[in-house]
Amino acid sequence: MNRNMSLAVCLCVSTLVLVDPSRAVEQERVDWMAAHAVPFATVEACHGFDDLAPLKEMIGDARVVGLGEGTHGTREHFQLKHRLLEYLATELGFTLFAIEASMPESQNLDPYVRGGEGDPGKLIGGMYFWTWRTEEVLAMVEWMRAHNAAGGDLGFTGFDMQTPNVAMSRVVEFLKDVDPDFADETRAAYERAAGVKREGFGVGTMTFPIEQARGKRIRYSGWLRTEDVRDGFAGLWWRIDGSERGANLGFDNMMDRGPRGTTDWTEYAIEMGVPQEARNINFGVILPAAGTAWFDDLQVTLDGEPFDDPQWFDFGYEEDAIRHYVSRDAEFRGELDAAVAHSGRQSLRLAHIGAAADTTASTPEDAVRDADAILVRMTAEALRWRTLRPAHEVDWAVQNARVVSQSLKLKTQSVRGSHRDKCMAENVLWLLAHDPEARIVLWAHNGHISRQEGWMGAFLAEALGDAYLPIGFTAGGGRYTAVGKDGLAAHDLLPPPADSVEEAFSAVGEPLLMLDLREAVADDPGSGWLHGEPFMMSIGAMASTLQYHRQPVREAYDLLMWVADTTPTIQLDW
Repeated sequence: MNRNMSLAVCLCVSTLVLVDPSRAVEQERVDWMAAHAVPFATVEACHGFDDLAPLKEMIGDARVVGLGEGTHGTREHFQLKHRLLEYLATELGFTLFAIEASMPESQNLDPYVRGGEGDPGKLIGGMYFWTWRTEEVLAMVEWMRAHNAAGGDLGFTGFDMQTPNVAMSRVVEFLKDVDPDFADETRAAYERAAGVKREGFGVGTMTFPIEQARGKRIRYSGWLRTEDVRDGFAGLWWRIDGSERGANLGFDNMMDRGPRGTTDWTEYAIEMGVPQEARNINFGVILPAAGTAWFDDLQVTLDGEPFDDPQWFDFGYEEDAIRHYVSRDAEFRGELDAAVAHSGRQSLRLAHIGAAADTTASTPEDAVRDADAILVRMTAEALRWRTLRPAHEVDWAVQNARVVSQSLKLKTQSVRGSHRDKCMAENVLWLLAHDPEARIVLWAHNGHISRQEGWMGAFLAEALGDAYLPIGFTAGGGRYTAVGKDGLAAHDLLPPPADSVEEAFSAVGEPLLMLDLREAVADDPGSGWLHGEPFMMSIGAMASTLQYHRQPVREAYDLLMWVADTTPTIQLDW
């Protein structure tokens, strides 16, 4: 389809289109992109839909549309996803929005968007992730409320399953009404399971400059002091990532030797080599336990030479603020402590501030066994319970029990790889089965919504075929929010590399474009490269200098949304 022939004609004046003075893009690619990519006017909602009209044909009869994001902190991607939700709900009759966050915590927002119950900012914070605690997500939630107040019917939920506690409480509360004895048994089993591992762990996270470390031997050391650390340990941690998904080139968190109980200041160290193929290093301090730990006088040496650049790190915690990401949630808190220090005036304290673990805790395997047994029994009783309680209450109680089981499996040694994505897909499919008339909009990272093997989108595509439509998002430049050496902060996008989707989009010269990848033909000189594995942006919650990865773009997505210039998401106060 030649939707933009005038631009294509202009671009054909020369044989090469320059992205920057040192590199040229193949003209056939630019011509094809210019002819097939459709410009649109704005990423902001509430500006009408004339420019989005081509999406009606592109989306067709899809029942589930996945909206991705090139980073977890790009404001314009979030705004555009809000606008696409507005279009899908208003023009195409989509009725349910689901986000990459735990199901019951996300479900807490449904009474607000449907009836105005609760504080939307606090409810968004209740989904735990800083990634969604933004002005952009709040604006979308408030639009959903206004849409429903004006007669719409749009629900809010989630599909993730990483945290079980709220799901546990929902199951027990439901069982109190229909089977009090079973409720008591379930509460006891869940309490034992809750002692296996807390909702998370206390952690401080930094990113080490990979160019400085590649090919060298590192020694990462620090002084630790502990008080009443139990059911776990305190430690330093260091992780080296490769270029492939899940490629772990080195990891140590001192699980086998970290201090427990109450100990005085002691120096600990991690040592390992950094391979040449390393692409990212994250490191820091960790407390996966009850109790309190202090950390001070950290040091990194490279081949025996200290790395002490103050522009990167405050290893002595002597500044007025912590310069890296640190836990600040319902169960753990990290903050500077002027009353305790190994040297200088203060240290970093990580403390577990939630309930202490049950000393009668299950093993992870026993916890899963008990949770599975509860799920089986609830599934068998569901038909009878529907005579006592509304069907949707029964269905959600059983689904919450399923989320508990899914989450606890993450804590076992036998589960690896794609368990989380498989479970997220199962939860989306449950939403469809629970409401057979629903059309669902998913919000997640590009990786999760893509059809690449092992990701959520692959499982959805296998189950739904063409009824699942993934839309990838990317950008040409600007900044994004992520966790880096200064904690949660804004970071720069790097220029697109050669043979990247972003390079070709940049050469077209339009600020906003949507592209139907299904028009790409494998043996066509202008579009065949999209059937290969060009580079495409992919950045998660951590800042990275490895921002572009080779991906089977045409296989992974049906549509791409392009934003030339971006800015960081704006965090809500919390």
